[in-house]
Amino acid sequence: MLIIVLACGCASLPKTDFSPGVPHIRVVSYNVNWGFVKPGNVADFLSAVDADVVCLQETHRYWEVFLKERLGGRYRHSVFEERGGAGGVAIMSKYKFEKVELIEPKSGWFPSLLAEVRTPIGLLQFLNVHLKPPLSNEGSVSISALYRTPNIHLKEVEEFVAKTDSAKPLVIAGDFNEDESGRAIRWLIDEGFVDALSVYDTYTKTWEWKISSGIKLKNRYDHIMLSKGLDCTGARVTEVDASDHMPVLAVIVLTPADS
Repeated sequence: MLIIVLACGCASLPKTDFSPGVPHIRVVSYNVNWGFVKPGNVADFLSAVDADVVCLQETHRYWEVFLKERLGGRYRHSVFEERGGAGGVAIMSKYKFEKVELIEPKSGWFPSLLAEVRTPIGLLQFLNVHLKPPLSNEGSVSISALYRTPNIHLKEVEEFVAKTDSAKPLVIAGDFNEDESGRAIRWLIDEGFVDALSVYDTYTKTWEWKISSGIKLKNRYDHIMLSKGLDCTGARVTEVDASDHMPVLAVIVLTPADS
């Protein structure tokens, strides 16, 4: 019975198309980890996947120097914003930035990075976010922090989205530190956004943390959210031996005019 249920569930998901026969862009969101672990594997993945726009979290000056050296010829337009610890964010693009704005946090820990990019499917906004981890202000695990974090996530997303232009298509990518049941994700869906990965994959984890021998925490923390006017023809998680997070890829097209 379980096999039948799982098979039916898989069959209900749409078929992915990573090379649609219409104008499209490939977008990657990747928390590369501020620990700078196996950066060569990160660069190899980014080179192989050949995305048009890459949103990175937990970057810093070493990530910036390394990635620009390895991938600068591919991504001629990039902006890196450094923060202490895990707070850095970056966007690397094959296409020109029309505008870039760093949005300082009011409710959470880390800033977001907002960029307008002139792409083959038009002018798009990219909001790169890294929402507050479920930790206390001292960085430790606590019941109160776990209880308060969902509301903080909601406030963070509301504040960041308020800085965007509602008249222009918007891609929100990053480490949300929550899965599809989280308050921030649910609010975005209520606002008309679509979680690209969930359309094609409802199971694969994007984050894994080993807490002891044989015990690992896993979750789906990384998302690429699409506003009205945008559609996705394929999305996937790729296993890369580097960060505690796995990169998410989405292929994005414009929603047909008659939809």
